[in-house]
Amino acid sequence: MSTLIYLSSSPYSSTTIKEALDLALVFGTFGQDIRLAVTGEALALLIDNQTPNARQGKHLHKLLDGLEFYDIEQIYIKQDEIPAATSLWSGVTALDSEEWLNMLNQHQYIYRF
Repeated sequence: MSTLIYLSSSPYSSTTIKEALDLALVFGTFGQDIRLAVTGEALALLIDNQTPNARQGKHLHKLLDGLEFYDIEQIYIKQDEIPAATSLWSGVTALDSEEWLNMLNQHQYIYRF
């Protein structure tokens, strides 16, 4: 059984992305096969060298390095959504449109945030 946590909300407009990452960690704690997909405004989570202010909340980017301890090693993004001249977290796999659709079809459960 594989589960995909699909992130598309801004990581700084609400606690939605934090809750999604917490859910992924809980699944990972219990040995579930978890993968993350990041699109749209959620891509801000993956940008290196972030310095969110107090109003924006916690620095969620720092949580990414801990995902490997929960065996969460697959983070997918759409190739055509990669921001130009932006350094992204190194643990992502960029997929073209066809690969993206195939990846979505491979998961038994998808939770979208």
